Amino acid sequence: MSSEEALADRFRRALYVHLAEGGHLDHEDDDRAISDSLSHLGRAMAEFLSGRINLATLKYRMDNAFVETGCSFPPREAVDAMREAVLSIDVDEISPALSELGSMPEDITDAKGRLLDAERFIERQASRGSVERSFGDSFSALLMCLWHLQAPGMWPMRHGPLMKVLQNEGLVGRGDPPQDLVDLIIAVRHLEEATGAGRYDLGRLLPLLDDELPPEEDCIRGSAERIKALVEEGGWDLALRWCDLLLAFRPQSTEALYGRIAAYEGKGLHMMAMAEAEDLVELLPEDLTAHRRLLALYKEKRMVPDYNREVRRFKAIMDARRGA
Repeated sequence: MSSEEALADRFRRALYVHLAEGGHLDHEDDDRAISDSLSHLGRAMAEFLSGRINLATLKYRMDNAFVETGCSFPPREAVDAMREAVLSIDVDEISPALSELGSMPEDITDAKGRLLDAERFIERQASRGSVERSFGDSFSALLMCLWHLQAPGMWPMRHGPLMKVLQNEGLVGRGDPPQDLVDLIIAVRHLEEATGAGRYDLGRLLPLLDDELPPEEDCIRGSAERIKALVEEGGWDLALRWCDLLLAFRPQSTEALYGRIAAYEGKGLHMMAMAEAEDLVELLPEDLTAHRRLLALYKEKRMVPDYNREVRRFKAIMDARRGA
């Protein structure tokens, strides 16, 4: 098992403990505040990039969000970097620089290019005495925050303690700041996908990593049991979180896929339920229960051609069984 796989395994089991012990409930108010601020600041960033508001207004809105979320979002490092940039660097230089560098990158290569450009920009400012060279590190964190505002699911924010863990595991370097941050982006994306963790879960799980964690099989069995109970209770959102975790342990878990279908149906998200049911039928082409769920969803949405095609598949399975 590679160091990345071993770390993902510990994060998965830590997330199991976190959810099982109700740790997610401790962050519900914070998450609501952060979600509201993220939406508000995402719109503000779009207005800044389109020229509808200036940098001072963007800074004001970031400061305001920071206060309203109890100093948790945006990260203090990003807020402080924005303040120093606005106060220390000529507005005619910092505004176009942040507009260009803070615009969301299309891919990792583009992200590294922006970070290298940011490093050179700060070096020029430092040579003039506007800022200290050490400001480059905070400035890069600010850029990652601005990218996160535009695409939260794609661009993680820098998280110091998490970065140290990833460096200790050899997943992030120690010396070339632009490359180190690119490594961080890649590692966090992989970990989130491999663990079923939410947007800010990884940092919150760090205190659990050194604890005695339950074995994988216990986590799998417990996750399936909780999905079943939550579906029966109508706890759709939490059921989906447990489904994500179970799929991280077992990517083709039928309990998780059936749980997702039920949860999306319960939330009234029938097209998403349908997509999950289609995946389930592809995974279990001979499972009549899976076909029936998909037929019911097609019928409910009056998708006649899809319904008729699925009826033919269903009948073919039944005929083959009778013939056998």
